[in-house]
Amino acid sequence: MLSKIDHVGFAVRDLEQSLKIYTDLLGLKCIHIEVLSNVGIRIAFIPLGEVLIELLAPMNDESSIAKFIAQKGEGMHHIAYRVRHIDEALKKLKQNGIKLRDEKGRPGGAGALIAFLAPESTNDVLTELVQREKDLI
Repeated sequence: MLSKIDHVGFAVRDLEQSLKIYTDLLGLKCIHIEVLSNVGIRIAFIPLGEVLIELLAPMNDESSIAKFIAQKGEGMHHIAYRVRHIDEALKKLKQNGIKLRDEKGRPGGAGALIAFLAPESTNDVLTELVQREKDLI
């Protein structure tokens, strides 16, 4: 069902400042920045080997990322696994007792379909499934 790690998401207060850490200090290159206004966040993707680093910054105090940062501070937010058919994977996981935050795939960054699993079913790790038609790297 899972084919690889797609990305690791990090919640950050300031996207530009955080990007400078990855680009100027660590020598990596950002390949995609996007606004997801429907959930009030800006995201940036930075490839590292075969895995993406995703930086998530809130656009307003009501976004889930703003609430996450207020509660837990900046840092790791989630891990995302690639799947071929997201709705089939969600159905199978639900049948096996995994609690879902999303019952079916929804639009995510860079044209992907995404869905989140409930952390209480995955050792308190927020887990995302990602279906992409084409790789970013």
